[in-house]
Amino acid sequence: MKKAGIIKLHNKKSNVFIVANLSRKAVIPCAERLIALLKKHKIGIAMDLSARETFAEAEVEFVSAKDGFAAADMIFVIGGDGTILRAAKTALIYDKPILGINAGRLGFLSDIEADDLSVIEKLFTEGCKIEKRSVLKVTVGEKSMYAINDVFVTYCEPGKTAELFVECGEHEVCRYRADGIVLATPDGSTAYSMSAGGPIIDTTFDAIVMTPVCPHSLISRSIVFSADKIIRVGSSFNGDEEKVDVIVDGEKMFCIKKGDRVTAKVSDNYIKFINISGRGFYEVLNQKIIGRI
Repeated sequence: MKKAGIIKLHNKKSNVFIVANLSRKAVIPCAERLIALLKKHKIGIAMDLSARETFAEAEVEFVSAKDGFAAADMIFVIGGDGTILRAAKTALIYDKPILGINAGRLGFLSDIEADDLSVIEKLFTEGCKIEKRSVLKVTVGEKSMYAINDVFVTYCEPGKTAELFVECGEHEVCRYRADGIVLATPDGSTAYSMSAGGPIIDTTFDAIVMTPVCPHSLISRSIVFSADKIIRVGSSFNGDEEKVDVIVDGEKMFCIKKGDRVTAKVSDNYIKFINISGRGFYEVLNQKIIGRI
């Protein structure tokens, strides 16, 4: 069971780091309002060096992302889900809580909207709950990284079918000829896995969802593995030169060939998302996905 904590900011004592996707028009005015709100409480504010020109008159400190994450008590991220995903991976390394402010389209990972910053005042009064979300530790050979949403294993050439197998522990679970296989976290179960027909998993659970993408089969189903399982995906191509890509949270990270394995397991570390809105998983699901149908 993941135990949630409480975070509270203290006037003149707390420090925050703001990550802003400056390519989105709605982000800059949102960041300006956020800075003004935080300065009212005399909070120490830092932003990435890349924001220096845009916010030159904002009277905030500009530091490297590494220094900003390391020194902050919490991280504010303004942008879409992609921006939050990237920032969350760094926040995970530094064990910092993160608050997502949606200035994108869906904003499933964000807690509040860009036009609703007034609720941040709760951080200075009663405090807000921290929700721990599970992530996957993905390993290929001696290289490892975290996946917040999912891992997609697919043939390296678009339009060609991959021949893949899935193992759980020492046992083979299944084999597929398919466009690929998705291994998703509960957060990622509402992303690519869901689009491929996979189930939606409550984010309070720790689990791994395996979903085949466009399998050449009349019968195919997703499988939900418990958090203590170690899952491996490999290529069963006959040719030694056939290669398979490993895409982590939308970015190509590895390339494997016959004999290699992609290993995924639920990490001992968790992403810490701040919940100011008070909305639960099913309310967010209804607003962001079901309500859009």
